[in-house]
Amino acid sequence: MALRSLDNALPIAAERPKKQVKSAISDQKGKQQPDHGINDENKVPVPVPLSTDVSIDYVSSDNLKPFEDPNSTIQGLVGGLESKDWLRVCESLNDVRRFALYHSALLQPILEKVVLVMVKAIKNPRSALCKTSIMAASDIFNAFGETLLESASDAL
Repeated sequence: MALRSLDNALPIAAERPKKQVKSAISDQKGKQQPDHGINDENKVPVPVPLSTDVSIDYVSSDNLKPFEDPNSTIQGLVGGLESKDWLRVCESLNDVRRFALYHSALLQPILEKVVLVMVKAIKNPRSALCKTSIMAASDIFNAFGETLLESASDAL
């Protein structure tokens, strides 16, 4: 059996060209480039700080104050109740309580929407949202007790 020619074999180690070492890390240390929204995959991501000092104040019905301008506040009430931000929903539920106690005539036209959102919030696992919605339900039942009973009996 004859031996094959080794013409296509790799050259000896001394004849091989050396790789050029890239010193990107040392170059970046020398010149601090401003960050213009460029995503650098070599940077360690900075975690977004979570606000841990979030607290909800549970205000009793006796301490709630009437609105100075209820007509402008009622416009954004439904939007606040349908928000994805639970803090905004809690604030809006407290506004519902204030409307039920002091401006019930303005709350009457949107009462059905408010009750639907309130029931959804009662089922929410977040305790602050659940408690605020139960307090809002109590104030609504105190303000609209007879009206709610009449509308419930009409629905049956």
